[in-house]
Amino acid sequence: MATLKFYLQPQNKKNRFPVMMVYQEKGKKFRFYTRVTIKKENWVKNSFKPISLEDFVNKEKLTVCQSVISEIEKEAIQHDRYLSVEEMALEFRERIKKTDAFNEMGANRKNQQIIATQSQFFTHFDEFVEQSKATKAKGTIRHYEGFKRLLIKYETHSGKPIDFEAINNSFFQKFHHYLINIEKMMNNTIGAQIKELKVFLNYAMRNELTQVKYNFKDFKTIKEDVDIISMNENELFRLYECKTLNKQQDIARDYVCFECFTGLRFSDICRLKNENIKEDFIELRTKKTKDILFVPLNVFAKEILAKYKGIYKDSPLPPPYSNQKVNTYIKEAAKEAKIDELTMVEKFSGSNRVVFTKPKYAFICTHTGRRTFITLSHEKGMNIEMIMKITGIKKWDTLKKYLKVSEKSKLMKMNEFWNRDSMVSNPIN
Repeated sequence: MATLKFYLQPQNKKNRFPVMMVYQEKGKKFRFYTRVTIKKENWVKNSFKPISLEDFVNKEKLTVCQSVISEIEKEAIQHDRYLSVEEMALEFRERIKKTDAFNEMGANRKNQQIIATQSQFFTHFDEFVEQSKATKAKGTIRHYEGFKRLLIKYETHSGKPIDFEAINNSFFQKFHHYLINIEKMMNNTIGAQIKELKVFLNYAMRNELTQVKYNFKDFKTIKEDVDIISMNENELFRLYECKTLNKQQDIARDYVCFECFTGLRFSDICRLKNENIKEDFIELRTKKTKDILFVPLNVFAKEILAKYKGIYKDSPLPPPYSNQKVNTYIKEAAKEAKIDELTMVEKFSGSNRVVFTKPKYAFICTHTGRRTFITLSHEKGMNIEMIMKITGIKKWDTLKKYLKVSEKSKLMKMNEFWNRDSMVSNPIN
């Protein structure tokens, strides 16, 4: 038997709660955005209790919705006709816009459906983001918000509303095609978007926002190893000892070099306080993984700390610029230090190979420091276990993505294994 209920949606910016109508039968449903908003105190035991004159006007709209549904059902019984949920939705939308209570909407059915669906799907997405703020980093929240904007762009591009029922293998293929051909995204970036979609859909299933049981095996993307850009020893010390930088470039250089000498993430260096410095160690809880790290301070890291000692009240380093600004300044600093070897980075968008060839300084960023530490430490003989302990990396597969064997290391190994003394000296007769 069909049921008709009204539900409150999450609070809007005006501190009121939108009311959504849901008609359901045998697991299928359609939703109608009533455009009624109420105060929380007016909603008592899942029912609207009007107090003011405005409340009674809104109550009338909900009553009209119920009356239209009852009228359609009554006529169907009189004519011995069964209406599916889809047919009921079409009939309801056609009639409701002709009523006095809703004639100001005057919109065509298609736009009405899109508005209702957007309210339901994206309102739940907003709710998901809001709840995530308690446990997720700000950067993760920004990714979620960016993903929502991307979904809205795709919805506009496709001309079809996004709802839980519409997300299937066909949706995935079309969305994937859009990311490649319209947004021009690389495969790893596409993978990140699909991952965020899966996170939200899992949230929706756990919280019973949808009855759809998604098969994520169909939502596959190509994940590729990225070209790791790190500095070799000569480049690192050209940057570290460069004397011709301006103030912004100098601070950005010291931050990135401190990464190179400690293996810390940029986000953790930005949070360093004086109490984190314990003589020959840094002790801190990482922002990303919440692990406690004990990082030995080598002579070069100590030199950077000594440069700023006592200048700032609570911090051993200058107050940080944003990641974006540091990425700009470090490229300028690396260019000034003549780290300008022509470098090629290869990426893929779908099956399309995209090659970027630029001077190396154009690829240097805040993450280069951590990669450089891992690469040079490995090259100099530090064992893998020690590198993982210092950096807080727990899985070999994760560390492997960072490791990059330098040209110098390859040359040394080639000469070590292929030399005249190790070859067979006596020819076969």
